[in-house]
Amino acid sequence: MASPTGEALLSLLKRAQKEASLFVILGDLFDIWVGSGQAFQKEYEPVIDALRELRKTCSVYYFEGNHDFHLEKFWTKEIELEVFSGPKEFEFGGMKIRAEHGDEVNRQDHGYIFLRWFLRTSPLKFLIENLPSSIVLRVGRRASKVSRQYTSGLKNRSIEIFREYAQDLAETHPFDLLLTGHTHVPDDFTFKIKGETSRLINLGSWFDGPHYLKVSSDGNVERIDI
Repeated sequence: MASPTGEALLSLLKRAQKEASLFVILGDLFDIWVGSGQAFQKEYEPVIDALRELRKTCSVYYFEGNHDFHLEKFWTKEIELEVFSGPKEFEFGGMKIRAEHGDEVNRQDHGYIFLRWFLRTSPLKFLIENLPSSIVLRVGRRASKVSRQYTSGLKNRSIEIFREYAQDLAETHPFDLLLTGHTHVPDDFTFKIKGETSRLINLGSWFDGPHYLKVSSDGNVERIDI
């Protein structure tokens, strides 16, 4: 974790031990983490240690992304984080919040939706857990690079797609705040449905500058750059 973004993450996790009662990770925390192999644990040991310490002082929600999945065996059982493979709704700061990684938002991207399903099938999960983790890590890094290139090609449309999704969702599953990731494109969109105000926030990518969203117990929402 010698990179500037890695050091910023470790600094944030240390600060959160004193300040946070709930810490939410919206996926793609790592370039690649699949399964529970030793190669991943060794590669990201400083982050694991920091999250283990954070878990002693607050709850941690970890939403699986398209770069990190099959997390439950290690992250739930060993570190005791709450891992979610899909959306979760919860109350915080007097608000109804829905959080999700966001890789299922674009239902028209049939190729990715199929790939997402395939990568999470039981036979593939078994294969990932039983292959040498060094091989899984090496293959995963190559796939991760392709994935980032593919996601970059969708940036021009992603804001529109996510805003349409948020408005449609608010019709049937009202929320005060919807938190998403995945696209690496920042957006802060407030709208009204049936007279009720809702807000969609996507913080974008840490590669554009480390930052996080702070939601206070009184409902104040603030983006903070590190």
